[in-house]
This record gives sequence, C-alpha cells and structure tokens, in this order.
Amino acid sequence: MSFSSQTMTGAINTIKFFLSEAFLGQQFEAVDMEANKPEPGDLFLYKLLNPVGHWCGAHVGVYCGHGEIIHFEGKRPSRSGLHQFLGSWEGVVCKQGQRALQRSRQLWRVLRRRGGVDHAGLERRVREAMTMDPPTYHPTRYNCVHFALSLLGLDRSSGLEVVDLDPTMD
Repeated sequence: MSFSSQTMTGAINTIKFFLSEAFLGQQFEAVDMEANKPEPGDLFLYKLLNPVGHWCGAHVGVYCGHGEIIHFEGKRPSRSGLHQFLGSWEGVVCKQGQRALQRSRQLWRVLRRRGGVDHAGLERRVREAMTMDPPTYHPTRYNCVHFALSLLGLDRSSGLEVVDLDPTMD
C-alpha cells in the first residue's frame, strides 16, 4: 500500500498538533472550564472512543460564542475495510449547542490560543463554512483538526501547516 505525500503531510500535521498543543501548549493553553467561560476561538477536544470504549483519539471543534461549537467530520461510508479508515468521505460541517455536544461526546480538554483570536476573522470563516459546500473529509489529509485550525486563521507562518477551507483547490 502506498501513501501520497499529501496523506503523509496531513497525518504528520495532525500528530504535530496533538503533540505540540494538547500536550506541550506551544500556541494554546489549557482552560479550566470550571473557573472560566468559553471564548470564541476556544478549541474543544472530545475523546474518541473505539467500539469497546477505549480512548483512541480526539475530535476537535471551535467555540463560536453564544453556546455554539462548529466542528467537521466525515460521513462514514457504508462499506467496511481499509477504505473506511484511509479513504475520503463526504464532509459534514455541524454547528451544535455546547451542552448538547457535551451530552453526546466526552470532553477531554479546552484549549485557548495564546495571544487571542481575530474574532471578526473567525466569525467570517465560520459563516463561510456554514454556507459553502463542505470539503471532502479524509482522516489524515483534511480532518477536524485541519478544519478547526483553518477557522482560527492559522497558516504556515504559525508553525502549524494548515490548509484552506477548500482543500480541493490547488
């Protein structure tokens, strides 16, 4: 089996995010939700559990304000096998209430960008994401991490390589 360079780069960037941010806090800091209220641009990380209940990763969404979180996921294909894990899926952009999302997913942690977020830019990118056709989801090339960071306007100069909202445009 061969992997494209785009697949490898996407996988490396996803791993880089979790190692550098979720664990080391280079551009983001953990926020205690017991003592603080969420702010627009906060990243909500939810535990992904496998069918037997073991933690196997995280799903990321961006707090938009007004109790809403926008996130991106793939609509799973009906067929099973390796394609289910390495193939492209139909992308789905959702905006849900924070409480409703937390009833259906287990919150792991909340991260806030050091130095803040461009709120006007975030609002514009969220509006665009909600009105345009969603990009194709791929577990390594374009996933919830890539989507969330693109909403925050992070780019190559931030130290985290992030693709545009529409990764099909080359």
